[in-house]
Amino acid sequence: MKVLALGGSGDMGRMAVAILLESPNISSITVADKNFERAKHFVKLVGSDKLNPVEIDVAEHDKLVDLISSHDIVMNTVGPYYKFATMILEAVIKTKKPYVDICDDWKPTLDLLDMNENAKKAGITAIIGIGASPGITNLMAILACSKLDEVDDLITAWGTFGGGTVGERPKYYVSPRRFYKKFMDMPIIANAATMHLFYETLEDIPTYKDGKFINIKPLTVAEPYQFPGYKDTYVCYIGHPEPVTLPRVIKANSVSNLMYMGKIITDVVRKYTQKISDKELTVSEASVKFYEELRERGSDPELVKEYIGTPPGLSVKATGTKDGKRKIVAIANERVPFGAMAGVTGVPLAIAVEMVINGEITEKGVLSPEESFSDPMGFLDKYAKYCGKNLSGKDILLIREVEL
Repeated sequence: MKVLALGGSGDMGRMAVAILLESPNISSITVADKNFERAKHFVKLVGSDKLNPVEIDVAEHDKLVDLISSHDIVMNTVGPYYKFATMILEAVIKTKKPYVDICDDWKPTLDLLDMNENAKKAGITAIIGIGASPGITNLMAILACSKLDEVDDLITAWGTFGGGTVGERPKYYVSPRRFYKKFMDMPIIANAATMHLFYETLEDIPTYKDGKFINIKPLTVAEPYQFPGYKDTYVCYIGHPEPVTLPRVIKANSVSNLMYMGKIITDVVRKYTQKISDKELTVSEASVKFYEELRERGSDPELVKEYIGTPPGLSVKATGTKDGKRKIVAIANERVPFGAMAGVTGVPLAIAVEMVINGEITEKGVLSPEESFSDPMGFLDKYAKYCGKNLSGKDILLIREVEL
């Protein structure tokens, strides 16, 4: 099978490519990037005969269609998704090839889901948002809600992408330090993940409350997040796909997505959001400034203090009833893959690609994570092997059940 890795030399893409190189069912992976130098550099560092670089601007529709046509499946890590998601899926549908991405923007998620009928007519499977959040959070949400008869409130949440125990370094993984060493003298460019963060703070965002969708201001402070066994944590609402996709599958009164990066960092985000709103900075410029400020703050004692005692980087909390009794079911990622954010995002993406290639997912159309994987624990069993030796899905999860 020939895999086309759009954005394959980016931070998330490099991890997913590293995982896929271990698959005996994949004969080649094309690392496609607008920045050809970076694609070539990555391929050279890995040194695998399965890899080859190619230059592509995904905005050039005809060229993108031609490139996709010579491959068996598309893995898309080109961000930010609010710019590129729909144009890429349109090209994919035209070529009738299966597709997997890590789309983490709520508006493009809805736009992609609107392309469901076209994808079905093309006879393809298109899995969107299978990274960390969304992705692992969606699957943990399904598991948590399965332990309740009725769900009143469901929270998906994310903070620092770490965990208590980290898996082994993948054989073909190229670290950011090693990869970017060649480009140290080049100007810092905006990171797609950071651009996504700011994009989600500029306009009202949807959340699901009292059985209907409502719009709220992003970065609105929520009630302290009370994950059993951890300190009450400062959180705010942030635009993410979970509240717009999970109600399609889970019957719950409310579904929300929260960010716990600490008040200090959240206030820095607010500062640059205001500068964007005031047209003092573009989203790209603010993303660079934000990165530079975080690097300068480094190990600020007050900043570090905020993180002590907070829940692991990905978590969910479902509140409802079981056998007539009020109950909380909370699940977090106690063990994680190597690579921090790239690990918890790129590994699920690669697993989904392999499952499509192996024929384990046959449903056609545009599917969210909770619609794609009928057995969430089965997916987490596959994920667990990258979190440590001889682990199952249950081994990597922290599950707390509390009767109220």
